[in-house]
Amino acid sequence: MDVLMIHDVRKEYFDLPLERYRLTFDDGLYSQYYYYPLLRSLPEPLTFFITTALIREGPARPHFTGRFLDHMKTGVYSFRAHIEKDLEGFMTLEEVRFLAEQPNVRLGAHSHFHDLVLTDVHPRKPKPVSPWKSARFKDVPEPLRRGLSIRSRLAFRGFEFRQGRLVPRSQRDWLDDIRRDTELCLGWFETHLGRTPNAYCFPFNEYSPPLIEVLRSCGFQEFYASRSPKDPGIIGRMDIDSLP
Repeated sequence: MDVLMIHDVRKEYFDLPLERYRLTFDDGLYSQYYYYPLLRSLPEPLTFFITTALIREGPARPHFTGRFLDHMKTGVYSFRAHIEKDLEGFMTLEEVRFLAEQPNVRLGAHSHFHDLVLTDVHPRKPKPVSPWKSARFKDVPEPLRRGLSIRSRLAFRGFEFRQGRLVPRSQRDWLDDIRRDTELCLGWFETHLGRTPNAYCFPFNEYSPPLIEVLRSCGFQEFYASRSPKDPGIIGRMDIDSLP
């Protein structure tokens, strides 16, 4: 059965034959909680991958009762969260707790910080840089950024900006960053939900052998990326927006 990747949920998705797929949801967005009443009867379990630093304290807000929300593109809610520090588009702790108690729901990890790094490793299919990603490195002079890509801080070693120049991040610092992010993520699950997830969805769907090695050492057993990779140990997903 094909696995779908979903970010902000929108009205049009409910016109699709969702029952034919396994649904996974990234980032921990409020719309995923809001529309749960329309998803609870699907035959396959729902997997929500939570970015733990973006979940704040607060009460549960209303579920869907007939009014559809305005859809937010990934770049919009990412800019609000990472640049403006506005987390209204994400679930509160009580909303995550509600989902955790549902019999057809599984929670997985989607990192703690979901952060970025400048790197000279370029994607196979370059895309226009989202404004929020550019804003993340606004303090780095444009000439220094020229020729570099902005990618997952966990998946790529990349560069640090120090004293006016870009310095290659050491292998040790890179691995330490992966471990710290993972420990904070797992600590959040244990503290707030009393559980340890064993499924992990890579931020930006990007991964590398050092990242996977650290995640396995921390107990993760199941890994998700955006498409069917050559690595049989990773579960590939289709973007729901790619469906006809």
